[in-house]
Amino acid sequence: MPSAFSAIREQPPDDTAPVLEWDDFLTYVLKWQQDQHLAAIGPTGQGKSTTIHGLVDANRSYVAYLATKPKDKTLNAYIAAGGYTRIQDWPPKTGRLVKRNATAEEMPRRLVWPDATTLNAEATQKRVFAAALNDIYTSGGWCTVWDDYWYLCHILGMEKTAKKFLMNARSNDIPFVLGAQRPAGNKLVEIFDQAEHLFFFRDNDEQNLKRIGGVGWLSSDLIRAHVAHLEQYQCLYVNTRTGWMYRTRAPELALAS
Repeated sequence: MPSAFSAIREQPPDDTAPVLEWDDFLTYVLKWQQDQHLAAIGPTGQGKSTTIHGLVDANRSYVAYLATKPKDKTLNAYIAAGGYTRIQDWPPKTGRLVKRNATAEEMPRRLVWPDATTLNAEATQKRVFAAALNDIYTSGGWCTVWDDYWYLCHILGMEKTAKKFLMNARSNDIPFVLGAQRPAGNKLVEIFDQAEHLFFFRDNDEQNLKRIGGVGWLSSDLIRAHVAHLEQYQCLYVNTRTGWMYRTRAPELALAS
């Protein structure tokens, strides 16, 4: 008996999702407004973090990146080349001898990266991220990257907080970028409902493909077929409002040693 996903085995026609060079995609296709959210979805090692960096670097000056992993070469590269400052606690401080709260101009790109070197770091992470989100929401205007949306919701137990901020951030001009290893499940459905710009990365896991739904007039089978046939590090862009689809690839980020 054929698989329910036999339709994705064939490569879709190229004209359903034309391939664009990264610079052309940023210039002519992506219109990412301050009150719009973005989601990058796909397995580890397919280029999500590099693509997020490329999108944010080209479009946003004030960024708070919520980092969950204890170590990450890509995030170290952000610090080395992207103008980010690592923040282990919140609020961010500046000054060597006399510490004071840093202004946005002094620290416009912040990696909120609490110590997670032990398996019991959840309490520290949750406290720091919650304080950061509250300040971000109050001040407004900050692009906020959620490094692993599932981890924040389910491991740190911040699901209710995450949903509340995501659904109310537009009024304060706070664009959220959601990084997720799997497509929307029952508890992460707002990834599709709230994000205007979706970036899918190559995935051949049928359980993950099942979670990809249709977008507007685009069928789920068409999106799934493209996702299954992407090249490594290539992404499928889907605009949830217009139904536009393109394939592109962010330039490689020089990793810190």
